[in-house]
Amino acid sequence: MPTADPRSARFAGRPFTHAQHAGYRGITGLGRQGPKLTSGMDLVDLHFHLLPGVDDGPADLGESLDLARAAVHAGTGTVVATPHVRPDLGITDAREIAERVRELRSKLAAARIPLIIRCGGELGHEMAFDLDRDELDLLAQGPAGARWVLVEAPFHGIGEDFHAATTELRALGFGVLVAHPERSADAAFDGAAGLRREIAAGSKAQLNALSLTGGHGEDARRSAWELLHDGLVAVVASDAHGPSRPPALRMARETLLDGGLAPAAANALVATAPRELLARGMRRTPVAA
Repeated sequence: MPTADPRSARFAGRPFTHAQHAGYRGITGLGRQGPKLTSGMDLVDLHFHLLPGVDDGPADLGESLDLARAAVHAGTGTVVATPHVRPDLGITDAREIAERVRELRSKLAAARIPLIIRCGGELGHEMAFDLDRDELDLLAQGPAGARWVLVEAPFHGIGEDFHAATTELRALGFGVLVAHPERSADAAFDGAAGLRREIAAGSKAQLNALSLTGGHGEDARRSAWELLHDGLVAVVASDAHGPSRPPALRMARETLLDGGLAPAAANALVATAPRELLARGMRRTPVAA
């Protein structure tokens, strides 16, 4: 699947306008009336902290349901539930995540919230050596022979330990989607050298929607637009957690358009490309890490 090429974007990436920002201040009380909750929404969010009470996402079921409603209001039809999978935050048992996803699907159906949820996880890279192939497969997306895992880019930088972990994942048969590399010191201070090495090895990159607007700080905003300008970004996701980090794919599409991307390129980043990653996965190529 080709990476969407956003080179037509004006590099600076203008900050959010007041009009654009309205309606994204929190999970409840959206600033403008959203569409009726119906199925068939087109946006696909590959990085979304929706499970209640497991990490720094929703604290309880009520907050999870509010977050799910907000996603549907914002035009998202499918999310991958990606709780942190690491020893210091989140869950380390992939089987527990699968069970919690099944429970949440039942609660969403009872609440008549038409959001499709897939089971996943945001893997801390050190966990690549602690989970076996079957456990990793519970968190992976894509069809057989093209499965891939979301792996968190460390904020301190993408170093040799990260590359060793992704090499292990590829040896086990999994592709790698690197989560929010623009928030890593690798992008801010090292010219994204670590990410470029990952992409050369077959990984793809997922940008956070709020990074485009400065919601994760100026360094992340600048790095996000640099990565887009260099054609290194495969998909954009919300990395939604709650009121301060809401579902943001529609916001991201508007910001990309405001930054100069062609409509087809902006839509590819938030809808077409993530949908294809779910349906077709990552086909492995014999490239050395």
